[in-house]
Amino acid sequence: MAEIPQNFLFRFRFPVEKAPKEAFRGQLRPEALDASFGVPFWSRHQPPDGFEKRVGEPGLLTPRGPENRDIFDFRFGWASEGILFTIVVAKKKNQRPFWRRGELRSADCVRLCLDCRDVKDARRANKYCHKFVFYPFVGESPNAIEPGAQWVPIERAKSTPNSVDVADFKLSAEKRPDGYAFSAFIPGSSLTGYDAYDMRRIGIHYVVRDSYHGGFVLQYAEPTPCEDDPSLWATFAFK
Repeated sequence: MAEIPQNFLFRFRFPVEKAPKEAFRGQLRPEALDASFGVPFWSRHQPPDGFEKRVGEPGLLTPRGPENRDIFDFRFGWASEGILFTIVVAKKKNQRPFWRRGELRSADCVRLCLDCRDVKDARRANKYCHKFVFYPFVGESPNAIEPGAQWVPIERAKSTPNSVDVADFKLSAEKRPDGYAFSAFIPGSSLTGYDAYDMRRIGIHYVVRDSYHGGFVLQYAEPTPCEDDPSLWATFAFK
């Protein structure tokens, strides 16, 4: 019988800062937000046996510890124009992010879930709920440099948001000797129900899957249905 994560017993609410317009106007930088926009991640996956062969999902959760702060960083900012987030993954020991056509479930990526109305009493997603997958580098070549994004449906959703064209997103990525930095700006026009001033909070869940470290999550991951149940998502409150 699987052990229930302690985080499952609580609901979390994090204050987030407004992003300066220069952060997402013009060309997006790979690390577009400074450290003041940092959001704590709660747990880290440990890779199970055989994960290096890209088989299966990241393993059981372990609590965040001081030793993890140097290997992963997540930052988030909001604006009336949309939302902006940045991740940095380090200490990958020269291992490039993994991406292979036909094995995207095991690719290095960010799986981001958003509820623009932050409803916590519904177990099934509605039209204000969105799920996206972001890839820091798309391509099997070691020289691949272009990031990518896709919208994916939420299982058992009661309704779906308006059509999303990920070509409207701004993406930026940078390879580093021990990892990478990645930033994404999602226009509010791509998010059904997004209104940063009339609705001052957003439901959010993310999983950063990493082929070397295993992965990082804001609260918890499998075996809970965390990506498909918006009542389990944390809240970001706009300051």
